[in-house]
Amino acid sequence: MRAAFMTGVDAVEVREDVAPPELDPAGAVLRVEACGICGTDARTFFNGDPKAPPPWQLGHEPVGVLESVGPDAVLPSGISVGDRVFLGSILTCGTCRWCVEGFQNLCEHHLLYGYDPYPGAYAEFAAVPPIATKNLIGLPPELPSDLATVADPFACALNGIEQLDVRLGDGVMIVGTGPIGCWQAVMARDRGAGRVYMTDVSSERLKVATDAVGHLIDDAWVAGDDNGVGELLSRTDGDGVERVSVAAPAKAGQQAALEMAAKRAKIVYFAGLPKHDPVSPLDMNELHYKELSILGAYGATHRQYRITMDYLDRRQDDLARVVTHRFPLDRIAEAFETIRSGTGLKMVILP
Repeated sequence: MRAAFMTGVDAVEVREDVAPPELDPAGAVLRVEACGICGTDARTFFNGDPKAPPPWQLGHEPVGVLESVGPDAVLPSGISVGDRVFLGSILTCGTCRWCVEGFQNLCEHHLLYGYDPYPGAYAEFAAVPPIATKNLIGLPPELPSDLATVADPFACALNGIEQLDVRLGDGVMIVGTGPIGCWQAVMARDRGAGRVYMTDVSSERLKVATDAVGHLIDDAWVAGDDNGVGELLSRTDGDGVERVSVAAPAKAGQQAALEMAAKRAKIVYFAGLPKHDPVSPLDMNELHYKELSILGAYGATHRQYRITMDYLDRRQDDLARVVTHRFPLDRIAEAFETIRSGTGLKMVILP
C-alpha cells in the first residue's frame, strides 16, 4: 500500500510498497478515505516529537470504511464491518476515575493515535488498535468524509465553548483565527452571543478566516502592537466582553484576554504553550480586581464527539468552509507548506 512517512523534521516521503497493517484479533483495519492534518501533526512535522521517531507515519484524524474486524474486537453498538466511521484520536483506559466520570479527555493513562506506539493514517489502510475500537463513531450518510475528519478538532472546540458557557446576549472575543477559533465563532453565535469578534496577528490568516465565517461574526481585526485590546475596547465603550476564548498558543494573547475581559467575565485558555516554555507572565491584578474566572480546555469527551457528528451533519454549509484545502497523499508536503504559509485553515489528505 501507499503511505506517507515523516523521515525527519520538515521531511516527508510517500512510499509505494508499504506492507498493509496486520489485523489484531481485538482490533480492526480501516480503509482510509480522508485524514485531516491536525495542529499537533503540523507541530510535530515542523519541530519533531520524541513520540514520532522517524521514519514515522502521522495522521490522527481518519475517516474511512471498516475493511476488517478481528474476531475478539469489541465495537460500539451499531458499528460493523463495511461501515463508514470516524476514529477519535484520544485513546483512553476506560477505568480510571476521570474516564468513569465521563471526562475521557483527562484520562490518567491517555495516549494519542498516530503517535508511538500506534502509527497514524496518512496511508491507504490504517490499523485500529484494540484500545481505539471504542472510539469508532458511525457517520451520517450525507456527511462527506473530508468534512467528517474535522470531528476531532471540532469536538475539542466544542469543549472550549462549553467551558466558556456563552449566554444569550454575551459579547464574545476569540483570539486566534485558525480552525478552532472559526468553529468557536460559529458555536458562540449558535448559543446566542450578542456580538462575536475575532482577532489574529496574521492578516493573511484573518482574511482566510473571515472568508469562511465572516458572515457569522460582527467584526475582526489584526491584533497590532497592543494585541487587539484597543480595537475591542473601542467597540464596547471600554467595557470589554463577557466571554474570551484564547485559541492561539501565544503568551501575548493570553495576557490580552485579561485586558479584553469585562468585569466578572469568563476566559478560557484553549491552546497550550510549548512544553519547553510553558510559563506565561499574566497581570494578576486584572484577574483580582475584575473578579475574572479563568478556565482551561483540553481535548474532548465521548459525549462531545457524538454531539459533533450531528452538528457537522446539520451545519455542513457553514462548517465545511473551514476545510480550505484537500490534497492527494503524494502532495502531503505541499499541505504542510500551506499550513506554514498561513494561506489556508484546515487541510485534508485524500489517500
